This record gives sequence, C-alpha cells and structure tokens, in this order.
Amino acid sequence: MTAELHPRSPRQADPLVTQQLPARVVVIGASTGGPGAVREILESLPSDFPLPILLVLHLSEQFEDSMVEWLGKHSPFPVRHAADGEHLPPMGRPLLVMARANRHLRLRQGRLWLTDEPERYSCRPSVDVLFESVAQELGARAIGCLLTGMGRDGAKGLQALRQAGASTLAQDEASSVVFGMPREAIRLGAAQYVVGLRDVPGWLSALAQRGLKGGPI
Repeated sequence: MTAELHPRSPRQADPLVTQQLPARVVVIGASTGGPGAVREILESLPSDFPLPILLVLHLSEQFEDSMVEWLGKHSPFPVRHAADGEHLPPMGRPLLVMARANRHLRLRQGRLWLTDEPERYSCRPSVDVLFESVAQELGARAIGCLLTGMGRDGAKGLQALRQAGASTLAQDEASSVVFGMPREAIRLGAAQYVVGLRDVPGWLSALAQRGLKGGPI
C-alpha cells in the first residue's frame, strides 16, 4: 500500500525504510515539467549530498547541452552528461549525471552505458531502462524518484526498483505539472511514498544518509 508522507518528517519513516541497506545511488526520472522540478530539488539539496544522482529527462538533442548548463547554475554540485562506459561515480563526491538525448542510460557491472536500444513508450532515453538496470544491479541500495511527466515511462521501472527492495518515491498530484507518470506508478503500487515536490529534497537527503556513519539508520 502506498504511503502518503506529507507532512511527516523523513526521519519518521516507517520501519521498512530503516531496515534497508545503505543507499549507493539516487535515480530520478521526469518528463513534462521535469526541468523545473529537478531544479527545485537541486536548489534544496546540500552541497555535501553523499550519493551520485542519475537523471533521465525526455529532451531533444537541441536542448540537452543548455539543460545541463542551466541545471548546473542551480545545483550545489556539478551537473554533466553521462559518458559511455564510465564507472558509476563514487559516494562522497556529489554529482548529477544526466542521460544523453536519444540514448538510453543503463547501469551494468558498475559502469554507465549509453545504448541505441528501441524506444520505450516512444521515449529514448527511457526512465524505465535506467530504473530497471539499477534495480537489477543494486537492488535495495538504490533510491528511485519519479517526477512529473506525461505518459507512463518510469512506472514499471519504479515498480522494479521497489520489488528489488529500493526506496521509491513519486511526486504527488498537487505539485505535478502533469501527473501521468507518477499516477501510473502509484496505480502499479510502485511508489512506496507519495511526496510533494517541496518535500522531495528532505526525503532524498534522509534516505541517502541511512546507514552511513553518523547518519540515521
């Protein structure tokens, strides 16, 4: 059953959260309304956020470079595109890595890969492709967050993450520009928590600290 978090504090989360393994990565997916939502999240995250963030936005090639530059201006830590074959960025050095336009982003054997596989729901990059690969690779050591967007991309991927033991969040209807993607995830039971946009940074910070030395467990 999906839990509605607002207005509870992240540190009051249910026992299921506290039993999970320390997280290794945050994965975020968004479409329509996503750039503004991601910017708002980045502006509220601390500069010492302990985990790398992998991001899929549905963007065309003409906008991908300007989007990285724009998000970087609002982020307390670096923002860049993924490089094919690079290692998953380490913990302790905050960084946001974004999928390239017209390329899926996958995590496999500790590396990030850009692929030309078929589109999912007419999308490439696809949130589902990233989320499913992270579920398979890291399972409970991931945090998945599905934000505003049209359609259903990301819902099955968030479901795969939750089934693998990851913590999963979906943006609530009131704060979404388009509620399509989060709604589908909630319908599938993929969203462990449904969170207003303004509360997402606090939840990500609390979940990222779980199990780390000196952090909540």
